[in-house]
Amino acid sequence: MNRNGQRCVHALGLLTLIAGAALADSPPTLVGEVRGTGSGPMEGVIVIARREGSPVATAVSTDDQGHFAFPGDRLRSGRYRLSIRAVGFALPEASPAPAVTVGRGVPARVDLALIRVTDPNSLAAQLTSLEWLNSFPGSEAQKDLITRNLVNCAFCHSLERIARSSHTAEEFIEVIRRMGTYETDHSSAERVQIVAPPAPREGLQWWGRDARAIADYLASVNLSSGRTAWDYELRPLPHPAGKATRAIITVFPIPRQPSVIHDLDVDSNGNVWYGNTAWDFIGRLDPRSGRFSEWPAPNFLPPAAPGVDRIRGVQDIQVDGADHVWAAVGGTGLAMFAPETGKWRSFQLPVVWKNPFLSPVRPGDVGIWATGLGAVPDGDLRHEQAFRLDLKTGELSAGIPLFDDKPSPADPAHAHPLNYCYMMDQDQAGNFLCTAPEASSIARADVVSGRATLIPVPTPHAYPRRGYRDDHDRFWFGEFYADRVGMIDLKTNRVVEYPIPEKYVSPYYARPDLRGGVWISSLGSDRLLRLDPASGEITQYLMPVEYDARKVVVDRRAKHTTVWLPNKNHSELIRVEVPD
Repeated sequence: MNRNGQRCVHALGLLTLIAGAALADSPPTLVGEVRGTGSGPMEGVIVIARREGSPVATAVSTDDQGHFAFPGDRLRSGRYRLSIRAVGFALPEASPAPAVTVGRGVPARVDLALIRVTDPNSLAAQLTSLEWLNSFPGSEAQKDLITRNLVNCAFCHSLERIARSSHTAEEFIEVIRRMGTYETDHSSAERVQIVAPPAPREGLQWWGRDARAIADYLASVNLSSGRTAWDYELRPLPHPAGKATRAIITVFPIPRQPSVIHDLDVDSNGNVWYGNTAWDFIGRLDPRSGRFSEWPAPNFLPPAAPGVDRIRGVQDIQVDGADHVWAAVGGTGLAMFAPETGKWRSFQLPVVWKNPFLSPVRPGDVGIWATGLGAVPDGDLRHEQAFRLDLKTGELSAGIPLFDDKPSPADPAHAHPLNYCYMMDQDQAGNFLCTAPEASSIARADVVSGRATLIPVPTPHAYPRRGYRDDHDRFWFGEFYADRVGMIDLKTNRVVEYPIPEKYVSPYYARPDLRGGVWISSLGSDRLLRLDPASGEITQYLMPVEYDARKVVVDRRAKHTTVWLPNKNHSELIRVEVPD
């Protein structure tokens, strides 16, 4: 058989392969094989295709035979540039971005030969923050110190920046002082927000930890003291394998650049709504056409209060059962946008400072919850309360006090008390709940009695962050410091935890899907996790881009399991589709 015949047979084999997968709604239009120097066919290589003239990237992974295939309904006809992500490997410098023309009929074919990366500087550029943390020498206590504090730096950039720096410990003290003046959720855009003057050098604390100990450790793992290379082994994670290779990932950069996209939600038509935290706008993506639209959002400046600044831009976004878009706008207000009219309706909370999140609003829910801090007579901000806004009448319930009024020893001069509410939701009866990170608990409040209770999670100092209630009245959440996923049964208040094998994954948001899985965003690993609660198995999907997602949203109307991520620091929306 001639070469063309061999190619046709091989293409038909890949056609059968992709058609057998649940995601294959159309025959493939681009196929190929990836081999590595000295390693043969390579599994878990992410192959990324970008159509010339378009910023959208579509990615698939190679299977255990090194094969990849792009379904035809994901790539339009045109000329594409290909790139890859596979730590420890790269395309030859002579051909860093192969080009291929995609049409209809017989699929286009591109075979890729990767070379092994041997230069430490080149390998270092491929590592995620998690891989840097695994590579750093030092005790577990020292690494705990970094990930419990400097994870706030990794919100905006990789730990590679620290590893490549030549700062001494004394210079790191100044860096820590300066970083303490930035607002982490907004400073990754060019609109840098200064929230406080630098703290004194002597006795400097960072989130309740000794800054000197942090500075000393950072200077021991970087290129200070005249070092020109790292004196420790760089330790990449293994490439994805098995289930982790079966996903189609699409990355949509938003038009307004630079921006910070903290949250998103999906309406009943599959449109993706997002809040722009760097600007006072909300936006919408129609993923079928790739078209973006945006609208200016209202804003409310809070009353003057020492040490308090408003959240700039739009942070949380929740779409209700009528496809109205609720936004946690800056200051003390809530706002509802009606797409059919293009108009906003605004609501004020009787608080000085408002939590920038809202509770999800599902079909049938009668209210939406928000929290805020009130002021005691001396003007100090202590009392956090939960309020429910009636969706029909616009009436606001009386505030329900959630915690005591003791200030945080880690930050006594600022507004947050020792216990504070972070991500909120509501049970099936409409009662309030939220994660309480500092208390390592779930807070619940009854709308009728006005009483609040704290339910601690089993692991101390787990620091629960964000989550979502499933259809069985169970609330799932990430345990940020414990590397676990938590679930509280809202009928019994029983909490169950599921461990994540990889330490320092820093699970942030947990979202149940419609088929029993739970999706978890992690910070610093570029991996999206899916938990099977029945078996405890966790599948880790490597993203084709560096990502920092504070939320995961399930598209309930999609034919296949489909989740969306807001890539906060890179102004992107990411869609992940997997077979069911």
